[in-house]
Amino acid sequence: MAPQMIQREDLKTQAKRALMQYIRTLDLEHDNKLPREEQLCTLIGVSRVTLRSALNELASEGVVLRRQGKGTFVNRTCMNMKATLNPAMHFGDIIARSGYTPNVRMVGWEVFPADEEIAVGLQIEPSTACIRAKKIFYADDRPCVYCEDILPASLWGDAPVPEGEPSLFQLIYERSGRKVAWDKVELHVCMSDDLRDLSPFGSRPMLLLKSLTYDKDDIPLFFASEYIDTQLLTLSQIRQREFVYSG
Repeated sequence: MAPQMIQREDLKTQAKRALMQYIRTLDLEHDNKLPREEQLCTLIGVSRVTLRSALNELASEGVVLRRQGKGTFVNRTCMNMKATLNPAMHFGDIIARSGYTPNVRMVGWEVFPADEEIAVGLQIEPSTACIRAKKIFYADDRPCVYCEDILPASLWGDAPVPEGEPSLFQLIYERSGRKVAWDKVELHVCMSDDLRDLSPFGSRPMLLLKSLTYDKDDIPLFFASEYIDTQLLTLSQIRQREFVYSG
């Protein structure tokens, strides 16, 4: 069998991971400027094309800042953030980085016919069988996130309802070979009283992330509604600001 060639995005991911590992070894309070590109290429063992691709992604996430004529700098503020919106992190990791012990429980699983809105979003026919999976994440013993995922039942096949702490990304890949690539997310605010499934949270405002996730071929995979108790978990994001100054 011929050896499988490494895809470019895999090289970029490896380079990005190596860069983050290197950045964490630096004394950023003393100096947050990164070495020149040729030095970084030698340090992590990649080509300049791959390095630039990884740096571009880190720049889009706010991890590094590029200053024309001066070089590339690590964003000290970003390195102190526990959880970010981009890249999206697994809630178990967010909980752990916030100082808690994570736990997750499956609290609901049902098959239902897709309505018009779901069918349009997932690019399936109306009334197509879909699965609604419901999970609650806990920080220590306190509920902090309620997740509701909707996906076509065809992605799941005849597999039984998962137990324990299943990763939806991994389960979809195992059953269909499709990998999660990106999502479109909308931010809302709601009260826990608005949804019966949020009763374990008591009465409080919650951050609601509504998203549609796509695979590497830009084909929809599943809807997700994620209700987050921001009294326990804080999500942060570095944003580039655009402003046209006069004068």
